Amino acid sequence: MDRDENLEQRAAAGDVQACMQLGRRLLRGRGVERNYERALGCFDVAAKAGEPDAFYLMGKCYLKGVGCRKDPAGAVCCLENAARRGHASAALKLGACFEQGVGAPQSDEIAAYWYRKAAARGETRAYDELLRLARKSRINTLEHSA
Repeated sequence: MDRDENLEQRAAAGDVQACMQLGRRLLRGRGVERNYERALGCFDVAAKAGEPDAFYLMGKCYLKGVGCRKDPAGAVCCLENAARRGHASAALKLGACFEQGVGAPQSDEIAAYWYRKAAARGETRAYDELLRLARKSRINTLEHSA
């Protein structure tokens, strides 16, 4: 039995790591034919087992409509699940969703909260987002006081 068959069998049996590996391959078309719907199914199995990266990847799929219909609110739910489990990139993406009002009410305060969480978890891009958000807030404050 070759490695790909073994991976498929392990994923079919619900092995979380196999589901994640197969899902990534299906998403990118590496070693297998690209299949977004199957990738999302693999991530769903892993997410049900509590895998943070699965929630993150599902959230990105829902945001873009990859393998499913676009579902910004569903994306925010998935990203929040991942971020609450310590996923730094999910916290960063969640901050952007709140800042832009995509799938959630627009809120710079909540965006800043998630950017700070991402930064605390080592996501270096979050520092730039916090700085940009602070500058935006300062400019808005100056415009309203003039």
